Amino acid sequence: MTRADAEVFLGRRYLAKGFVEDAMRVFLQHPDSVATEDWQRLRDGLLERGRITDAVSVCRLGKIPVPQQQLLELGDEYLRRGEIDRAIDIYDLVEADRDRWERVVDRLIEYPDRQQQARSIATRYLDNPRPQEAPTSPPLKTTT
Repeated sequence: MTRADAEVFLGRRYLAKGFVEDAMRVFLQHPDSVATEDWQRLRDGLLERGRITDAVSVCRLGKIPVPQQQLLELGDEYLRRGEIDRAIDIYDLVEADRDRWERVVDRLIEYPDRQQQARSIATRYLDNPRPQEAPTSPPLKTTT
């Protein structure tokens, strides 16, 4: 067993005992020696603890799927409960669809002190109008 393999073994033991921080530290030091299942268990442990950003980073480093649907649903729940900033963070991490960003803007404009943030989000995520909302130009006049 190489030193890296021994370290990853220890990381697995940390993870089995619920020490996700220690497991993450070890796995990040030896990413090529970590099995896909270990990355997935680490991701799940991080998600259980609400460490969304770390979980997404682990997914990218471990080349495992980001649980996008699960995170979008979590963001939706945060938005429903009025935890707008948490929803924004999640939507930004997982590249939420236009409808979700529109709901965020709708919630933000309810607060006068958050209108600038609503404007910024609209500019960043909703800049291109939907096809049915696209302004129509009058036909060009032709001269003969």
